[in-house]
Amino acid sequence: MSNGTTMNNNIEMILGFRFKNRDFLDQALVHKGYSNEHPCDDQSEFQTIGDAVLKLVLTELLIEKGHKTGGAITPKRVEQEKKEGLAKVARNLGIGPFIKLGNGQILQNHGESDHVLAETLEAIAAAIYFDGGFDKTKHTMKKWFDS
Repeated sequence: MSNGTTMNNNIEMILGFRFKNRDFLDQALVHKGYSNEHPCDDQSEFQTIGDAVLKLVLTELLIEKGHKTGGAITPKRVEQEKKEGLAKVARNLGIGPFIKLGNGQILQNHGESDHVLAETLEAIAAAIYFDGGFDKTKHTMKKWFDS
């Protein structure tokens, strides 16, 4: 088994989701700094879609917890989807070591920054959505935000 496959298996266990198409996961883990040094697709396009997926999933989870109005849902969702909130979830999951960063980013320890962790979590949400659809994404993310 190759090191890349082992890494993917480890992060899939951490995320609680097994990818059918691991290319989605691979792209979600590539930060722009890495792709500038090693030409490949990065997580940029996934971040935008992941942001939208996160908003929808978090809204549904809050409704399931009994929050029924926009006034009750929005402030709680906004708090959870802030960079610091997403970074906390990413740290709890332990995704930092799996993020592919550029050499300068590594030297400056960007893999632990709230910004990079939050963007990567958004990208991973999109990757799960592309690979498994909305219901599997919601099921997976519910475990992330309940822990």
